[in-house]
Amino acid sequence: MDSFLDTAKKVWRWVDYIHIREKKQTLEQQMYWAQSLKTQDVPSNRIVMNGLDQLDQHALFGGVHWGQAIIRGSDLAELNRLNRLRVGISVHSLEEAKVAEERGADYLFYGHVYESNSKPNCKPRGLIALAEVCSNVSIPVIAIGGIRPENIAAIRTAGARGAAVISMIWTNEEPKLAAASLRRAIEDSE
Repeated sequence: MDSFLDTAKKVWRWVDYIHIREKKQTLEQQMYWAQSLKTQDVPSNRIVMNGLDQLDQHALFGGVHWGQAIIRGSDLAELNRLNRLRVGISVHSLEEAKVAEERGADYLFYGHVYESNSKPNCKPRGLIALAEVCSNVSIPVIAIGGIRPENIAAIRTAGARGAAVISMIWTNEEPKLAAASLRRAIEDSE
């Protein structure tokens, strides 16, 4: 807990969003983290919560991000009718991307693009698959999985509008420097 907050406090100025995605924690624990980030001066609109329910609580933050389970039988626009949040969906194929867009997602996480510490036994989907998704949906696609400064230009060329990272920052001894190097690579690729 303290290490998450400490890292978030160091990097939030370099990143667009702090995404709270802790599957092993309860919603209450995740909300505590989000509230704690706010007390560390992280703006509410830069905090994104993972979750399937209690949308009213998410309205205090910059958005909500869901996995595939929520879109299989739901209309995201209907789920989000009371609170217009920025809604993201994680996808792993072109078909999933199209369904998420049709159901009202504002953006997509697509991956994993490169080999990733968080998916050690899974083959990366690669740049060609990323480009296929990016060219077949009209909403922003954010590449995730093994993203490093040296491959930002490649994912941008493939059509990704951004990058989501985990290990690059959260396991780094100098998270602020890691986040700053990613920001510079993004700015250089624009």
